[in-house]
Amino acid sequence: MLYRILIILQVIYTTVFLYKNVLVDDNQVLGAETAREDVYLSKTTYKPEIVTTTAFDQKETEEYETIPFEIIYEDDEDVEYGVEEIKKPGKEGLITKTYLVTYWVDDIIDKTLINTEVEAPTTEIVSKGKKIMWKKLGTPEYGEIKYWYRMRVWATKYDSTCEGCNNTTALGAPVQQGVCAVDPTVIDMYTHFYVPGYGKCQALDVGGAIKGNKIDLAYKDHTTAPWRTGYVDIYLMDNEPQ
Repeated sequence: MLYRILIILQVIYTTVFLYKNVLVDDNQVLGAETAREDVYLSKTTYKPEIVTTTAFDQKETEEYETIPFEIIYEDDEDVEYGVEEIKKPGKEGLITKTYLVTYWVDDIIDKTLINTEVEAPTTEIVSKGKKIMWKKLGTPEYGEIKYWYRMRVWATKYDSTCEGCNNTTALGAPVQQGVCAVDPTVIDMYTHFYVPGYGKCQALDVGGAIKGNKIDLAYKDHTTAPWRTGYVDIYLMDNEPQ
């Protein structure tokens, strides 16, 4: 008798109800699939699984920094003055830094440098022509002139009334047409050159704003002068390098 009672209790505790998409209305299961199965179990086995999660994370990241290359100029007496040619191209170097970055959720809480690699730059070698080759140029004002170097410059105009100016130049010449201000590191003082649209000019002045390939053309009155600021090719007529 006791054995039959135990069997009945086991059936009650092992009844399984399977529900899918359960929705109850007036005690009825709607859109559901219900099954009932009597299972006789002799043994129940449980296998618990423990999962650990953390808000910390670590990743390796790389950062890069370029190293500029050096340019070395080599004089070439067989090439025309001012002509440059790259004999050996340069290449930038590269510094690669590897960091171990620790995150708390999306925030960086630690950044440790763990490796540094350096790729050295390659020096660029450029040949620079030094051979003086005299040429001729036809002009509307002077006919044919001889020049040894053509240079592109930004040309402006001025007179003795400009800010910081007076009636004479830095070398003591009167400020008038035919006088120009130059950068002495680019054009030697006292050099004569021809400026299309202006005429012949001599480098007898300097200016605080005249740096690099810039020149300033003198006039008695710059307000009535026809020159318009802009780029122009000028032709150096003397003071060639020896």
